[in-house]
Amino acid sequence: MRKQDITAGFQDVDRSDTDFLIQFLVDANRSASAVESFKTQLELLSLRPGEHILDIGCGIGERAMQMAEFVGPNGKVVGTDLSNVMVEASRDRTKDSGLPLEFYAANACEQPFADASFDKIRIERVLMYIQDMAAAFGEFRRLLKVDGKLLIVDFDWDAMVFGHADKALTRKIVEFVSDSFPNGRVGANLFRLFKDQGFRDVVVKPVAYLGRIDLTKRVIGGVLETGIKQNVFSAAEIGSWWAALERDDAEGKFFMAYQGFIVMGTK
Repeated sequence: MRKQDITAGFQDVDRSDTDFLIQFLVDANRSASAVESFKTQLELLSLRPGEHILDIGCGIGERAMQMAEFVGPNGKVVGTDLSNVMVEASRDRTKDSGLPLEFYAANACEQPFADASFDKIRIERVLMYIQDMAAAFGEFRRLLKVDGKLLIVDFDWDAMVFGHADKALTRKIVEFVSDSFPNGRVGANLFRLFKDQGFRDVVVKPVAYLGRIDLTKRVIGGVLETGIKQNVFSAAEIGSWWAALERDDAEGKFFMAYQGFIVMGTK
């Protein structure tokens, strides 16, 4: 199985294994938990015809395309991503949709749009890679119209759950994975961030993303390989840890989950 440390890969997609990362997004977005999460996001956003929507960290453009179906020909959905490869993938995947879509390469904290350009902004699984929350939220507020809505979805990697007999090693793995992200605990801090940045009517919806073992290996396999290289773990103990999960999977007993939060507030 190909491995990519996603904590590094999604910070520099264009110099990473882009095929791995694109396929990872395809599979992750289509998992039952992610589909259910996006359904909840759409209910909260309550998209309307004519609205202008910004999808920061649009990835391969699937969610932007789905949102564009709601805003109609008089509306627009703009997707931005740090990666030129992802932007091109988004354009290619949506070029025949006939929907009001635009895609641009841009840093989440420096978007190339005028003040008050958007009715709503959506950001999913992006802030875990960003350290400067004040700069990020300042940019989001700048881009929103008065009474505009900001919706953010992200994880608390400290709350990642594995049904595993080796409690001590599992805790060590969870801590290492969480600390490998620039902002691995952002999910737990979103409510405070929204309040501190002056958003009102803040709503929080917890959501658990249940993982399959194949996708789980792609999510943290590369991170744990980095841990082995850094002598945080031995290859033997990580191999044994995976072997126990594989036995559970063969017996239909594998369980793990990522704890995420959907948070929305009004400017």
